[in-house]
Amino acid sequence: MEAISCLISRRSVREYTREPLSQQEIENVVETSQMASCWENTQPIRYIAVLDEDLKNRIADECTKKFPWNTENIHEAPALIILCAIKGLSGYEPDGTPSTTKGTHWQSFDAGMAASYLCVAANALELGTLVMGRYDEAKIKEILDLPENYDVSCIIAIGHPAVIPAANERKPLKEVLTFR
Repeated sequence: MEAISCLISRRSVREYTREPLSQQEIENVVETSQMASCWENTQPIRYIAVLDEDLKNRIADECTKKFPWNTENIHEAPALIILCAIKGLSGYEPDGTPSTTKGTHWQSFDAGMAASYLCVAANALELGTLVMGRYDEAKIKEILDLPENYDVSCIIAIGHPAVIPAANERKPLKEVLTFR
């Protein structure tokens, strides 16, 4: 798929076929996601692929109770990727002092870059994704036994799309672009 077409055609998918994902499919998507730029090449992003149905459903039921739409979306997806960032790498000097006035902002920036690459790579491989940001982080870390220095940046549902929704309308370019 041509790059521009792949970027433009990527959608948030909420309906998937029951076809399971293979470890190889996940590896292909994550390998591309790893190419996203990051703070001083610290490569702070970690990916936890959840292919086990019982574990995926446990995350849905125990980690998104206050956000039922995410519970439903997780149940619908054949797999999840829990995208994490290692604390204290993005935006910091080797001695731990902040490199900029933005503090932990760069950690979120690096995670967003990785998530975008992951979603576009999945689209290029004819997979659908949905990025979710409402969840109980402490509970996810407990269930997956994640290290203390991992921050859960987002949950990404992934699978073979059953329905690809239409694009949402975008603001006019003159509203979002300024030339000086």
